[in-house]
This record gives sequence, structure tokens and C-alpha cells, in this order.
Amino acid sequence: MKKPILILILSVFYMFCSGQDSSTRRKYELNGYIKDMQSVVFTNDFRNADYTNLIHNRINFKWKPSQKVTGAIEIRNRFYWGSDARTIVRDNQNLQGENEKADLSANWYSHGNKVFYSNVDRLWMDYRSSKWNFRAGRHRVNWGMTSVWNPNDIFNSYNFLDFDYEERPGCDAVKAQYMINDMSNIEATISAAGNGEAIMGAKYFFNKSGYDLQFISGFYHNSFTGGFGWAGNISEFGYKGEVQFYINKIDSLNSLNATMEGDYIFQNGWYINLALLYNEQGLNAPVSGWTDIKFKISPDNLMPAKWNFLTSTSKQFNSLFSGNLAIVYSPGINMLIFFPSFNYNLSPHFDLDFVWQSFFLELNKKFRGVAHAGFLRVKWSF
Repeated sequence: MKKPILILILSVFYMFCSGQDSSTRRKYELNGYIKDMQSVVFTNDFRNADYTNLIHNRINFKWKPSQKVTGAIEIRNRFYWGSDARTIVRDNQNLQGENEKADLSANWYSHGNKVFYSNVDRLWMDYRSSKWNFRAGRHRVNWGMTSVWNPNDIFNSYNFLDFDYEERPGCDAVKAQYMINDMSNIEATISAAGNGEAIMGAKYFFNKSGYDLQFISGFYHNSFTGGFGWAGNISEFGYKGEVQFYINKIDSLNSLNATMEGDYIFQNGWYINLALLYNEQGLNAPVSGWTDIKFKISPDNLMPAKWNFLTSTSKQFNSLFSGNLAIVYSPGINMLIFFPSFNYNLSPHFDLDFVWQSFFLELNKKFRGVAHAGFLRVKWSF
């Protein structure tokens, strides 16, 4: 999108929000946040470090002209400077989402170690009645049932290591949903992906014997895809899972992604989650170099390794302070990811987060650290 058009959209929405009287203003919602995140990435021996600062602003605008119709636009503004910005400039990286067909972005400045970039990652209109729901535009189609890996989410997969994108990616799509009753519905969606190939699918969701169940079929680029998911409880333990397979008629590259999760909340407030992911396309033997490990996530390739196990635990220590620890192990390539995070609520609108990520890998028959990164983030919500 051209820069003047982006500026015009923001100006018009701000004018609408500020120019209405109190009775009319309820039709509009404006919120968002500004985050400043300092990051440092160390080499395996901690002798060298790369530094990056990211100022991340999000503006969310929602318009509700009637009880049945809602519209929304949400814009991300990101200003990088430091090592990550140099990589973006050097490799000519586009920060636009992969499933965004229309170019609703603006690269305001990109030079040296500085990048200033804006992107409209939500832009949709929604109609909802007692039985029907239609949505068109750029939005998130959320078909996942588990919390870590989502094989059923064929429209916009999510990398759980990307903790700074709470809203998760969206896609340019048209969705129609029919409510059979309060516990079941049918949904059909078609999306125009950024590479020009369409993704389309249908989902049947229902509840049976206390379990939420869904069945999915459709086409993912050049592949037929089908799958199912479930979520329920075994005694006091949560139990979820998703399975998705792909059949490609062009190159016969068929694949399967499957995940299972179990979680439990202890009486003292501790929460624990265990998850397993099988990715048929993933690596299953040690690699020769760290660069052989690719975290470019797609619905049919959710992790670099074939087998992946995660355990995580979290606790709200008091009303202001909470912590989380996640550990991922991939036995085939002998990779370990150590992922702790802490959150402190400074005030009703300010949050302070510290996040650490360490990666360990077997290289040349030796298990060692290959990368470490620390993040300190301050967030003001409005």
C-alpha cells in the first residue's frame, strides 16, 4: 500500500473516534499498545553478541454500525535498529505475512541498521445472525484446538517461539459458518495465499460425550488435506490432539502432522502441559551445521525435526508476578530448546517481560549450545 493511503486510513479512523459524541462513540473501539524490546543474541561460547532494539506499536480499530455487522482494521508499526535490522536490509526481507495476498504494507525507511515498517495485518467485515456468520478480509482463521502445535490450522500456522506476536498471523480469506446448534457448526473458508496459490477447506465441529470434535478436509496449495481434532478431559486432566495429512498429486510428497497434549492444574496453582508432535517431513538424524535447522514454519511442517516433545510449567506467584518454563526436545536430531519467561505487572497499563531462549544441538557427535538469546520488553497498553 502506498504511504499516503496508509496515513489517510489512520487519520480518518482517528477522526471518527475522536469526533463522535458519547452515544455514538460506543460504535467504535480504539486500543493498542507500544512495546520496546531490547534483545541480545550470543554465539555458542557467549564471547560475541548482537544487539537489536524493536519499538513495536499496534493500533486496533473496531467499528460496529449494527448488532449484526462489525468491521475492524489493525495495524502493526515496527521500528528496528541493530543487528536484526541489518539482516533485514541485507537480505531484502519483507516483513509482510506469508498468507497476505494483498500488499497492505509500507516500508517507510530501510537503510544500514534501521528499518521502519508498517503492515495492516487485520482488515475485515463481519456479518453475524442467529445461524450464520460471514467474514471477509484479512483475519485469523483459527482451526487449532491445541495450544503449542496446530496441524489443523491449515490457513495460518504459528511459531510458538515467536512470543512477541500475541495476535498471531492472519490470512486474506472469506469465511462462512452455519450454526447447527450451540454445540455444533459447519464452516467453509477460502484463502488467497501470498504465493498465488489458494487454500480452501471445510470443517465440521460438534460435541460428543463431553469432547469437542472436528473433522477437516480441503486443499492446501497443490495438496489434498484432511484431518481431525479433539479436546476434552480424562478425569481432571485435559486431553487434546490434532491430526492432519497431505496428499500431493504433483510430486507425490505426502506428509502427516500429528500432535497430542495433556495438561493439569495443581491445587497450589502450578500448571503443567505435556505435548508431542510428529512431523513426517522433519529431520530424524543429527545435522552437520546449525544452519541446517530451519524454523520457517508452515502448516505441513511445524518443526524442523520429525519427533518433538515439549513440557512446560507456569504459575501466577502473586497478582503481579508470573513465570513460565518450556523445554522442547527433538530426539532424532538431538536438539534441546530451553525457553523460560517472566512477567511483572508494573501498573494496570504497564508490563515488564524477560524472556530467554537457548538452543542446544548435536554437531559432529558433540552436544553443545549453538545459540542463546535474551529479551527484555516493556509494554504500555492503551
